[in-house]
Amino acid sequence: MKYVVCFSCMCLVFSACFSPKKTTEITRIKYRIVNNTALNFTNVSLFSENIGNVLAYDTLAYAVVSYNSLLQDPLFYGINKEVNYARYLVLPKTNNERVTFSIDSLANKIIYISTK
Repeated sequence: MKYVVCFSCMCLVFSACFSPKKTTEITRIKYRIVNNTALNFTNVSLFSENIGNVLAYDTLAYAVVSYNSLLQDPLFYGINKEVNYARYLVLPKTNNERVTFSIDSLANKIIYISTK
């Protein structure tokens, strides 16, 4: 009987060690940027990748990024009138979920970006 109990415990330990674990870490993001302001932003980067310029009332097409939280920052960086702006972004809840980052306004040298 003790061998059956021991064997059962060993099976549980091995199954816990070698079973595929479900991960909720985001590794792939489909995103676009919508500029809802009359302001132009230069040197824009998202997730540590250079996007270029985002013009007034511009909407960029969806892009895909392979996201690694150890290497990339979930940040928006952009320059307007020689002032650098940065804002942490809300990440989507699942991989491959389409997300839109909307530049809503600038106030008191703070950029406001919503996530939809």
